[in-house]
Amino acid sequence: MQKNISPNFDELMQAKHEGLVVQTERELREEQYRVIEAEIEKRLQLYERYYGKFVSQDERNDYYVYIDRKIRGKEVNTGIYPEHVREKMLQVRQLIGELSEMGVNEQTLMDLVRPQRQLSRLYITADYRIFLPEFNNMEVDLTPLPRAVFILFLRHPEGIVFKEIGDYFLELLNIYRTIQGSRFNELRARASLGTLCDPFKNSLNEKISRIREKFFDILSPDAAPLYCIDGLRSQPKRISLPSALVDWENKD
Repeated sequence: MQKNISPNFDELMQAKHEGLVVQTERELREEQYRVIEAEIEKRLQLYERYYGKFVSQDERNDYYVYIDRKIRGKEVNTGIYPEHVREKMLQVRQLIGELSEMGVNEQTLMDLVRPQRQLSRLYITADYRIFLPEFNNMEVDLTPLPRAVFILFLRHPEGIVFKEIGDYFLELLNIYRTIQGSRFNELRARASLGTLCDPFKNSLNEKISRIREKFFDILSPDAAPLYCIDGLRSQPKRISLPSALVDWENKD
């Protein structure tokens, strides 16, 4: 019987690595194609990240062809963009060159051309429901205690020192009463809020963590922090969203 002396895959790859076996023309083409495909996909993802999704599959295909030809070193048809768009792109490129010559660093230039984070106004109803008008009027669905804490800090853009939260007990109680409506129970509310305002307990931090989790669930990582309660240690904690972006249906 003839002995099988065919090398296994690992041996073949090692031989190719050492130059003992030359890749066939077909293998070389396939490997080159895989590299180009990976690069095209990477650039498509970057395009969609910074400029948004393509409006149609045809537009995405046009851009695919454009990148494919560019990577392969072939003549590129820049006509995939309308003339007025190419003119704007040229103006931007010239402005960036001028700013660079003026000493503006690369990171600052990148910040200038990177799309701005999308923010939404907050709309607060009379019963303290929270909505994001610019996100299809999405409701920020917080349970009563975290919502009461959020409303309290929203009413005080100057900030509140955690250890002084007890000074706001009555205001917090009134907010909670409005949120609960007919379900409000005075004794239970005072007990829950008493625990929340106790600086030796972790209830307030827990409620603030719930608020943070909710906004990070529904907003982008760079926008969400503006809606959260935060601040330096021992300093007033506040919500960083500008007051101009907060609309109250009925704020007394």
